[in-house]
Amino acid sequence: MTTNDEAPRLTKEEVSYLLEPKDGMDRIKILVVEDDLTTRTMYDKGLFSQIFDKKLVVSGKEAMRVYDEWHPDIIVLDIYLPEMTGYQILKEIRTIIQDRKTAIVMATQLSGMEDVRSCMELGVEGYIIKPFALAEIGIKILGYYAKKEPERAKRADALCHEIMRQNRVRWLLDDKPKMREEPPAVPDRGKEAMRDKETDKTEEKEEKISKD
Repeated sequence: MTTNDEAPRLTKEEVSYLLEPKDGMDRIKILVVEDDLTTRTMYDKGLFSQIFDKKLVVSGKEAMRVYDEWHPDIIVLDIYLPEMTGYQILKEIRTIIQDRKTAIVMATQLSGMEDVRSCMELGVEGYIIKPFALAEIGIKILGYYAKKEPERAKRADALCHEIMRQNRVRWLLDDKPKMREEPPAVPDRGKEAMRDKETDKTEEKEEKISKD
């Protein structure tokens, strides 16, 4: 995993090109299998669409269907899933289908590390401990993908750092205090009534003085 200082710099043309995902762009196909909605949303936000072509599913059986039809480059597997566990999916892909090309990353809570060790024996590129930092998830997964496709992962890593840098600039700009017009003052009926009484008293005094 590279740091911001180590990440390759991009040209202005490359930066402009990556700002919006385009049809036919060579994005990395990633299948995320996660049954928790909050975690799934984190993956969706943290895996930039400019880099990843994403499919997110909630069950093991659905994951196998998408895998067969779509042939992803990367699979992120939660270990504990409904219908079919992440371990069972991994075992089927690695031992029955004998697919060693697809990068597979396991995801679990810290308490599930013993299960991760069993998965490592079947052949995975790495693992993610949940909860994870939103800003780092893409970089971490690309680091594991580099074990399969080093050049493609390196390129994607550079794009990921550039997008993160541009996002930070946008956040800083959005956080600047905005000049706001002061709302019109709401009339205070009590104060207005007091002023009217004072005015009446002053006028009465002036009238009395003029008569005298």
